[in-house]
Amino acid sequence: MENGGFSDSTSGASAVTGEGYSTTKDSFTIGEVVERLRPEFPTLSVSKIRYLERRRLINLTRTRGGYRLFSAQDIELLRYILTLQDKEYLPLKVIKKRIEGGGGFTSGDSAGDLSRVLEERTYTREELADTLEADTRFVEELVSVGVIGRSGELTQRDAEIARMALEMAKYSIQPRHLRGIMAAVDREAALFKQVVNPELRSGDDGRVAEAMNKARHLAAVDSRMKELMMANVIDTFAP
Repeated sequence: MENGGFSDSTSGASAVTGEGYSTTKDSFTIGEVVERLRPEFPTLSVSKIRYLERRRLINLTRTRGGYRLFSAQDIELLRYILTLQDKEYLPLKVIKKRIEGGGGFTSGDSAGDLSRVLEERTYTREELADTLEADTRFVEELVSVGVIGRSGELTQRDAEIARMALEMAKYSIQPRHLRGIMAAVDREAALFKQVVNPELRSGDDGRVAEAMNKARHLAAVDSRMKELMMANVIDTFAP
């Protein structure tokens, strides 16, 4: 197992020191892999890699002392999995099926053909929880307070909202605390709708499309304005 001691070297495999670094360039320890990939995936941790191994998405060789060893191909596979999970929001079971299906992967893969598919992607509550590595109850709470699932489906956009909500939960801001934020969003959206409502009710497709663009522009301006306002308020926190 991986601890603070030294592992035995194996025939054909590199020795691993107590700091978790391999002594050759053709194999890497879990610590080296985390250090190498963390600039691309800031939340990557040793425990996350172990979790992916337990889910059988990656299969690693080990020394007689129990240390995991990664080949360059293992690292590319891990990068591929993390890209699909963290940037494309695919559930692990979907990623596993894709890998088992023999689909090739290379660094930078998944951005092209998958992005078009994912624009239409929807989730069940269980799939979204699996993607977030969270309890299904967390997703259900977000749905119950109206933060996600307002269209009747859980969409790609909902997955991103849920991921942000999960980040806030690390600071004890739970789904129930987001009711106020959602209520404020609803009030602002109602204001924007009043502005563009004549075009929306015109029955003219061109004017409707223009109205939607105006509403999105107003939302972007509003978001940036609130960001700056919040920064001003936070600056007052320091004594």
